[in-house]
Amino acid sequence: MNQCAAAVLATLLAAGCASARDRGLKSSAGGARAAAPASGDAETSALQRPLVAVEDPALGVKLELPEIDGGWQVPREGRAARRGANVQLEVGGFALSREASASSCRDTARERFTKERPDRSAAEPLREQSIGDWPTSTWSFTRGSEEALVRSRWAFYARGADCLLLQVSAPKDDQFAAVVFDIAARTFKARPLEPDRQREVDLLAGMSFLERREPASALERFESLARREPSFSKAHFGALMAAFELGPPAYARGLPHGLLALKAERDLSPEQRQLALRAVGVMQLAENEVRGATQTLAELVVRAPDLAEGQYNYACALARIGDKGGALDHLGAAMRLDRELAKHAKDDDDLKILRGDAHFEQLLNSPPPKADAAPREKMPPGEVGGTDSADEPGQGE
Repeated sequence: MNQCAAAVLATLLAAGCASARDRGLKSSAGGARAAAPASGDAETSALQRPLVAVEDPALGVKLELPEIDGGWQVPREGRAARRGANVQLEVGGFALSREASASSCRDTARERFTKERPDRSAAEPLREQSIGDWPTSTWSFTRGSEEALVRSRWAFYARGADCLLLQVSAPKDDQFAAVVFDIAARTFKARPLEPDRQREVDLLAGMSFLERREPASALERFESLARREPSFSKAHFGALMAAFELGPPAYARGLPHGLLALKAERDLSPEQRQLALRAVGVMQLAENEVRGATQTLAELVVRAPDLAEGQYNYACALARIGDKGGALDHLGAAMRLDRELAKHAKDDDDLKILRGDAHFEQLLNSPPPKADAAPREKMPPGEVGGTDSADEPGQGE
């Protein structure tokens, strides 16, 4: 890609949206607990108890637990989390890029748990690890200090490209916890989400991958949502941003999504539309769609006249269609905003039509005085930078 391609990326995260990994892979070792049942016949007693149904409408799951004296504590209304009898139960979720299976969910969780918490893993190594495949893929381990060892039991379930996680934690030798986990894992049911809720989950999944700097996975999730809902502009916008971060090899794949996103102006915030214009303009230049790039970047410089790389890229597009006067005007505007651009312009093939022009040589050798504007972060062409806004499309589970 030539130097006219100025990349910019928005993470798109909406304020207040918890990432999937924060909820899906959180340890359940802490928290207040009720008194445990009498030891000895705990397992036999638990199996003879009536079962209590537990539902989580947000996650679309249902399971059963053995009844306990005093009842299970509910730390969060409407959620499947329960505490009681020395046992803590949590239900969460996290996203994969493609169709999931219980075993692929387990493998991903184990990899992330170690990778994302290296300091904690070193301080509290996992002991007595075991995996199983009945009634679903499971992973159990012990951790904590010798005085307070905790046994965690995790069960994994797949729903489309999403993983659901059941976690039961208790003191290491608590036999009642083993029974709770066995009953909960066997009775765990995940129902399909309503279309609006599934759309939200898919958006949050794509955003989570962008936040984790995994644009290829983000692109898979956004494209899957766009195929299911082809008129949903935020899915196309997310796919555009993911392809933009991947770079030139993904531009041909991301450009159609960008063009569709720009057709739905009312569905994008002003900041999102500006991001889309910047990305689409760069992709069109890289894909030799110069006429389209000229139109796209013309809108961008009207919306954001103080955006140096927007002015520069528009000058490149104009030069490539033979408009020397327009190219020189916008190149001068770009250099007033960022004098460093003169270094890029000197050898930029997109501007070869201007070489030998006295005005062009003057711009290169003596750039115009810098515009009287507030300081801004420089993003020279060809580099990936950030933006001032972080507007969303969403996975909170």
